[in-house]
Amino acid sequence: MSLKQLSMLAFLTFVAISSVQAGEHSHGKNLNIEHLETLAEQGDVSAQYELGVMYVDGSGADKDMSKAKYYLDKAIKNSNKNDLAFADVAKIYWEMFELWKY
Repeated sequence: MSLKQLSMLAFLTFVAISSVQAGEHSHGKNLNIEHLETLAEQGDVSAQYELGVMYVDGSGADKDMSKAKYYLDKAIKNSNKNDLAFADVAKIYWEMFELWKY
């Protein structure tokens, strides 16, 4: 991994932690993957984003780039304009990990 990619990953990790901690769906709780999937399918952009990151990183779930693509694409296309930060960071993940390939 190049220095640029490592720097971007460090930035994304910081943003992801900050964003997930601020997500309305968690209310200070660590939800399991099934709960996050339910919320994501109901249109919760923070759950969509969190699942995408989990699947990209393999943290809290097995690494699965197809699932990462699915959930980050949902976050990017989510019509909830109150949480644009999630969509913006999801786009960075999309490009950095070339998720269109999966």
